[in-house]
Amino acid sequence: MGFYKIIPLHLGTITRPKSNMILDSPPSDERGDFPLLAYYLKGERGILVDTGGNPPDDPYGQKAQPYTRAPKQELPNALRAAGVAPADIEIVILTHLHWDHAANNHLLPNARFYCQRAEYDFIQNPTPEASMGYEFERVRKTPYELVDGDAKLFDSVSVLLTPGHTKGGQCVVVDTAEGKVVLTGDLVTLRESYRMHPPRPNGLCVDREAMLTSLRKVKAVSERILPGHDPSVLLPGGVL
Repeated sequence: MGFYKIIPLHLGTITRPKSNMILDSPPSDERGDFPLLAYYLKGERGILVDTGGNPPDDPYGQKAQPYTRAPKQELPNALRAAGVAPADIEIVILTHLHWDHAANNHLLPNARFYCQRAEYDFIQNPTPEASMGYEFERVRKTPYELVDGDAKLFDSVSVLLTPGHTKGGQCVVVDTAEGKVVLTGDLVTLRESYRMHPPRPNGLCVDREAMLTSLRKVKAVSERILPGHDPSVLLPGGVL
């Protein structure tokens, strides 16, 4: 069994209330700059977890303001900086299909795309109360390979069904030389909330109880996570 090296990709920056990022945070005027993140798994296969957001100047990017993306943060350029070409990505695992995690699938011409069946079923028949964050027309264009619940996808890479932020969110468990690491997507957006007592997930959810159950599920797998929007993962040593 081979190990993977996890390389974070910075694909833009949103400015949001910090209280959005941590469940049950008291109302506050504190705002922060939070990166849009994808993770390149360097190993036996060329695997990418999530693909980032729309261009800031397209209609959905405008809806998502404040949101910026420098040229070096465009997905093809970020991949090349990590030492891989877009055409070399074989597998994309999507934690969920929100605009900031799944908008650049079309830039990966040779990839197979994996998402949970529950997430796919939702985008086919969405309900208004859970539709915020989706650009349905864009994400419906991707041909997906559907996963039903927890599954081992490849040697050293598996997924956990973790609904709560969306109907069919999933986390990605990666075997590294330092042990198992969980890429949480937006189940957990900041490391600090995972380290609270008790730990807290994202503040934005469609099902609070499902999200808390999903968080406990992840905690049982590993204390080492890489969250969905934490600036610390981009610092030297940030993936540890």
